[in-house]
Amino acid sequence: MTSQALPYASRRAARRAPVVDGRNPRVLPLAFFVVVVVAVFFVMIFLRIALDKTAFELETVQRQIATEESRQLDLRLQLAELQDPLRIANEATRMGLTYPDQRVAVVVDGLAGGTAEISVPVPEPPALAFNTDSP
Repeated sequence: MTSQALPYASRRAARRAPVVDGRNPRVLPLAFFVVVVVAVFFVMIFLRIALDKTAFELETVQRQIATEESRQLDLRLQLAELQDPLRIANEATRMGLTYPDQRVAVVVDGLAGGTAEISVPVPEPPALAFNTDSP
C-alpha cells in the first residue's frame, strides 16, 4: 500500500502550482477579472448617464421647436391680417391716399421706341424744425 500511495502523493504534489514570492499565482487572474468587471460596471454607468444627458438635451430641443412652431403660426396669422385688402384700403384712406383721376404713362429711354417728357409734381418735404439751442 505504501508503494501505491507514494506515487499518488508525488503526482498530487506535482499538480500543485509552485508558490512564488509567498503568493498563490491563482490570485492574479482573479484580481484581473475583478478589475475588469468593476471597469465594465463603471463604463455601463457612464454610458447610461451619457444617454440620459442626450435624452434631456433632445427634450429641450423638442420643446424649443414646439415654441418656435407656435411663434411661426402666430406670425403667419399676423401677416395674413396685415395683408388683408380691406385693412390696406382703410389705412390708405386714413392716410389720405386716393385713386388717381387720370393715368400718366411713364416712358423710359432705351426701353420703349419713343421718349416723352413727363412733368409730375413732386410735393415738397415738410420743413423740419431743429432746436439749435439745445446742448
